[in-house]
Amino acid sequence: MLSPMRPLALLLAPLPLLGCWLGPMPASVGHPLAGAPAPEFREVATSDREVGLPGSPRTKVTVVDFWASWCGTCQDALPALDALWRDKQRDGVMVIAVSVDESTDDAMLALQHMHLSFPVVLDPGMRLAGTFAVGSIPTTFVVDSKGLVRWVGHDPASARRAVEVVLHE
Repeated sequence: MLSPMRPLALLLAPLPLLGCWLGPMPASVGHPLAGAPAPEFREVATSDREVGLPGSPRTKVTVVDFWASWCGTCQDALPALDALWRDKQRDGVMVIAVSVDESTDDAMLALQHMHLSFPVVLDPGMRLAGTFAVGSIPTTFVVDSKGLVRWVGHDPASARRAVEVVLHE
């Protein structure tokens, strides 16, 4: 005989799984690197730490964000990416900001005001920006552990969602 509680348990069993379903990857902006291998690079960050792509063997997702001190939208996006870094670095997420400021002094002054905890690379000649075909800033790339660009966009909330989707695949 079937217990009266058994049908209820069968109905409720899938509920914890609903919280794990993140939905689809957010839509990327039209960009030639979306779905393609990310350019490899190695740079020394302002913290004297070497960073780049591919990341360390422990890195599951790398977020590369191009910004400048004079970009108001960038000033809003970088703190959100810093929160993503602090929340997810233990899960294998690396965040790297790349300043395209012509003046390294301007970039460093902006960094002093923002107190970012993740690595920042200076790219005054825009060599990296050119390699990544950055046409506007901010532009953020989410790269998986295989080196594929999984998402490109301008919104830090969508970048966070893209990171979550890649982490849970």
